[in-house]
Amino acid sequence: MIGTLRRASAVVALSALGLLTHGTGVAAPTCEWPDESALEAILPVATDHGSHASGVVVAPDRVLTAAHALNGGQQYFVRIAGGFRKARLLMKSAAHDLAVLEVETGAITPLPISVEEPLASQTVWAVGFPRAQGKTTSSGVFQRNRHGALHTSAPIDSGQSGGGLLSCEHGHYELMGMLRGYGAYLSGDRYVKLQNHSVAVAATTIHQFVSTFR
Repeated sequence: MIGTLRRASAVVALSALGLLTHGTGVAAPTCEWPDESALEAILPVATDHGSHASGVVVAPDRVLTAAHALNGGQQYFVRIAGGFRKARLLMKSAAHDLAVLEVETGAITPLPISVEEPLASQTVWAVGFPRAQGKTTSSGVFQRNRHGALHTSAPIDSGQSGGGLLSCEHGHYELMGMLRGYGAYLSGDRYVKLQNHSVAVAATTIHQFVSTFR
């Protein structure tokens, strides 16, 4: 009963923004690698300030991205069907590092946001556009949840902030979290990037964020 209530409340929270919690496409038979329907929901994001990041289509004409990637920008763009389209900022939270852009997404199938808690050593895929280049997908495993920050062994690079951390169950791919950065450690006076460590905003935080939208 508790699990049912939690799932129902998550659906209600998302309804304010029109987000989907159930896939509408044909499911892949296995969870070996994200299918094309899931991957096409991850898009490049840019600003007039010169920033390049990634974003996830989470509802028709709604793209979730990292708030820090939009800092300093006055105009925002999402690349769809080979060209950048101007987007409108709907909501932004620096505290959660989340933002939602409004842009025409056409026939792209939105990626459902997970309502399940990640499991230890669960397989995950990190998808985004490193350094404003082509779409990259890497795999890893979920390691731990630190106060809403999901740590995984899936490697990412600059420019993948705002991209998707995907999970899969019975061939259905969902957004487990939104990529926000890679791990690093301090060596002397500089930070050294960890090769197999990424951090994402948890789906539970995303649900809470969009529930504030009216």
